[in-house]
Amino acid sequence: MSPTPIYTSRLFPAPRPRTIDPAAPTSELLEHLGLVGRTDAAGVHTLLPLGLRVRDQLDRITQNAFEHHGFNTVALPTLQSRGLWEESGRWKVYTDEGALITTRVGGTDMCLAPTSEEMAVATVRQHLRSHRDLPVRLALNTTKFRDEVSPRGGLMRGREFTMADAYTFDATHDGMQESIGLLNRACTDALTGIGLHGVFQTPADGGAISAGPTTEHLVLADFGQSSILACDHCGHRGDGAVLSAAFPDTAPSSEPIVNVITFAVTHPDGTTRPIAVCIRSDLTVSVRKLTVALGPGKQVELLDAAALPDLLGKAAGTLTPWDCPRVTVIHDHSVSALDRFTIAGDPDGLRPGASWSGAPGLPPLTLNPADVHAAADGLNCGRCTHGCYRSTEAVEVAHVFELGTQYSRKMRLNFTGDDGTPHTPLMGCSGIGLTRCIQTLAGVHRDGKGLRWKTGVGPADVHLVVLRSDLTEQQQRTARTAQQLHRLGLRLLVDDRPLPAGEKFHYAQALGIPLALVLSPRHTDAELEVVDRWTGRQRPIAADDLHTLQRISV
Repeated sequence: MSPTPIYTSRLFPAPRPRTIDPAAPTSELLEHLGLVGRTDAAGVHTLLPLGLRVRDQLDRITQNAFEHHGFNTVALPTLQSRGLWEESGRWKVYTDEGALITTRVGGTDMCLAPTSEEMAVATVRQHLRSHRDLPVRLALNTTKFRDEVSPRGGLMRGREFTMADAYTFDATHDGMQESIGLLNRACTDALTGIGLHGVFQTPADGGAISAGPTTEHLVLADFGQSSILACDHCGHRGDGAVLSAAFPDTAPSSEPIVNVITFAVTHPDGTTRPIAVCIRSDLTVSVRKLTVALGPGKQVELLDAAALPDLLGKAAGTLTPWDCPRVTVIHDHSVSALDRFTIAGDPDGLRPGASWSGAPGLPPLTLNPADVHAAADGLNCGRCTHGCYRSTEAVEVAHVFELGTQYSRKMRLNFTGDDGTPHTPLMGCSGIGLTRCIQTLAGVHRDGKGLRWKTGVGPADVHLVVLRSDLTEQQQRTARTAQQLHRLGLRLLVDDRPLPAGEKFHYAQALGIPLALVLSPRHTDAELEVVDRWTGRQRPIAADDLHTLQRISV
């Protein structure tokens, strides 16, 4: 049975078609149409009745997609203890970033979690005993919190949001890879199911969640909050932190400057050692690539500049590749093939004419080349080498992370293997931003007349527009028609307000429900008119044929 029909005469807030500007930015249009409400706090929004209907549809569609792929749906708490986050080591990371919303409950430090890796591990830890219990695949739709520094764009980047998450636990690396494939397929099915087409996958940086490989699901949009790079020749695209650029073999017109950037590398045993990266001065080091290049189990962060004089005898900005005899040095591909280049000079200038093969006062160096740069706009594509990367805007609607033992090992999650010894399960996870998807769907599909919702996703399936609703016979027809459509399983919005036809049609177009069904006193009792919001086509339909509309209900 479909939800109870919504009647605009009783709807809060009351629709005000005359105040609706179809050309307004999508975030404002959602507010003007009564789907989303602002609060006095930046990044915190109210989902009003029509907006909640959309969110509930997305919730149901995504849950069905994951359950179809064998996931069990659970509800994990968002209020989580500091103890769990200390186990994973992320309490300090997130509080240092200022991203974690913390509180005290009963004298205990707690947080309103932005993500649920710790709670997922703690939940599985209570029940996991043997390899026979694996794999475990859990899905959940919950409210999350993140103290965004600059929340913006309406629902695109807020401090409170709904996520459709999933977590997997496997006994082997092959099993984890199978789960990662399931996560990507479930995300694709969910996003297609809610009406987002043209979504593509790219490798990405996992940020504070994952040090392993990750995959973003993106949709191109001029209102996107993410920037990606795309080759203007072959179309290769992705996050600059994981893409590679190509560097010409020909000598540049002027000598590039080679910078030395130092990092602190924490090893699995807890020891920390410095490392130096030589890179072209106009590029940045990708911490994601550097972590991969150094091998599994290591954590990388910039070395405190204040430690450099004691460690290497020079201040930040004055280091050269020849100043790191006791430190492991990596030479990025942007500089490893250079014949001549410029380095920092003493006391405060630049020294041209340096060479890896040696120069006056500079002995030859043995190189340790690696790809650790972040690709950037204007660089040559590393795949085809013919085109250039260009920056473009996109919306990240889902993300899949390969976690490995990053959380399970730290939180002592173990199982008994078939050899009788303890083993640590390997994890994967994914997240779909349901709140963000509401505004993404609205922004991607809208036209000059307002919103346009895909079938089964919007506030309703059918918008029943009742003309001359002040007439008793029209009220009776409305009741009969609404009851008939409700029995057919269609979600229904009934505009029964005593307003002129023009205002009602303007509201119906702006709200963008897929089909409008017009009930006019000029038609016979058995005749109505259907208007398709996507094509604009109008056609008559007999009351006895309303069952043909069932195909639009998802």
